[in-house]
Amino acid sequence: MKTFKNIKILILTSLVIFGVASCTDGFEELNTKNDLVTENLVDVDLIFTRVLVEAIKVGTPIGTGTIGNYSGMSYSGSNAPFIEGQSTDEWDDAYQDYTNNLAAIIRITNDNPDFVNKNAIARIMKVWAFAKVTDTYGDIPYFESSLDPQNIVITPRYDSQKSIYEDFFKELKEAAAALDGSKDSYGAADLVYGGDVDKWRKFANSLRLRLALRVRYVDAAMAADNMSDLQASDLILSRADDASIYTATDVLNNRNAFYNNLIATGGGENFFKRPAGAFIDKMDDFNDPRVKVFADTALATFPGTNPDYEYFGYRGRPVLGLVPVQYKIPWGQETSSLISDFFYVPIVEIPVIRSSEMHFALAEAALFGLKPGDAQAHYKQGMEDAINWTKGFYDNAKGQMPEVLSLMYPDWTDQDMEDLYAHKEITMAESDAFLNSAAAMLSGSNEQQLEQIIVQKNIALYPLEFQNWAEWRRTGYPVLLIGPDADALRGVIPRRMGYPFVESTINSASYNEAVSRLTGGDSRLSKVWWDANPNVPYPWTGDPLPTQDTPYPTN
Repeated sequence: MKTFKNIKILILTSLVIFGVASCTDGFEELNTKNDLVTENLVDVDLIFTRVLVEAIKVGTPIGTGTIGNYSGMSYSGSNAPFIEGQSTDEWDDAYQDYTNNLAAIIRITNDNPDFVNKNAIARIMKVWAFAKVTDTYGDIPYFESSLDPQNIVITPRYDSQKSIYEDFFKELKEAAAALDGSKDSYGAADLVYGGDVDKWRKFANSLRLRLALRVRYVDAAMAADNMSDLQASDLILSRADDASIYTATDVLNNRNAFYNNLIATGGGENFFKRPAGAFIDKMDDFNDPRVKVFADTALATFPGTNPDYEYFGYRGRPVLGLVPVQYKIPWGQETSSLISDFFYVPIVEIPVIRSSEMHFALAEAALFGLKPGDAQAHYKQGMEDAINWTKGFYDNAKGQMPEVLSLMYPDWTDQDMEDLYAHKEITMAESDAFLNSAAAMLSGSNEQQLEQIIVQKNIALYPLEFQNWAEWRRTGYPVLLIGPDADALRGVIPRRMGYPFVESTINSASYNEAVSRLTGGDSRLSKVWWDANPNVPYPWTGDPLPTQDTPYPTN
């Protein structure tokens, strides 16, 4: 059973390498180099813990953001998924925090053989952090960024994504090979694996598989070369090896954000619930028992008293941005699903890489001849691991639910709560029936089988919005129903985010060179290097988007 590794309260007085400021009354002292805090005095364990908290707990989306629209994972309350322009969050977080701190750990530990594991794990996490940045923007400052403060490049060049990926693969191979079980590691400072170097080796190799598969449409040989040496024992292929951290209750910022929103609103009828995305429909269509854990049925009750409308049940929302009102009315009056109450408990698992993702990756690799294997076996195992993750999520949440339900539904009795638990729990019979259904069998052409794999991967990746967006850009699946948007992108899903505006002024030469390499310029519709599947996006072939001129009658 996986051990909960809770986030700690961090007192990082030593983490001031890159921005030391001090008060002084003397001009000469102000202009004298301050060497009181140097890298050799810094505790790298504290830095590493901070990175994990900020990058994973704070930096991981929770399945309800705008990015989630682009793979059907969520429906954004902002109603503006198709705007044009800059996006600074991933850029600022990485360059101002994660990558600089990881680079500092690497420098401090680089020449100390006793710290080989701390060095290697920091290199692995640095690839993980930079991968999110380059996959968001494309070409970025990489080789001339996060350098020693004495060698800072003020206007770093934007390196090609291809060269960055080549370095990713080199770094991951070297770091995995360097890990040594006989040497010291981060121990309790490591909130993911508790310093277990064997699991970090699997993490490095699994990250390499993720990134190798990402480039298969632009360079199949690079993809195959970087997964050919990976054996089952090298990868995260069981829940026991999943990479994640858990939120905690020690301080407000370490708790689940949904729980904090619930407390802030006082519960009751004002609790903070988010709409679920189209992936709810996929689960409902397949009689997937996970749907009841991920979502609640629509709150609207009037269909039961109006014979003209069927009960809404589990109902995902299409991607609707700036559309005429008649396209929004069919989804109003609480007629679509919200996320399940189970997501509001204070302690939840924040995933990084799961075994289910790796099985789906191996299924795709086998299907297209990139790596020998049994596509069907990996596909089904991926589904089984994903269901087991959902069961684990339910088990973890159930014991915390009385407080949550008391806030949400003050009039509920203990029996009401027990009835909810019984309804939401996935039974062995339900999971067995699903795993023996047609949904668990690959069939049709290779492309049809790929669609099956990615649809299941989309569900299994929840709530990793950025990873699902990457999978959609790569494969075009799941195919989404999108309204007739009138915003800047006209309902076309973005392929990247725009660079921060400030880059065009403070680093204009490098910025302009990078933009010149983008077909279409610094637009959200320009493609990053690996986004090379010529068939994406696929047209919607299902029922057309419904319209209504007036709201539903409720009596």
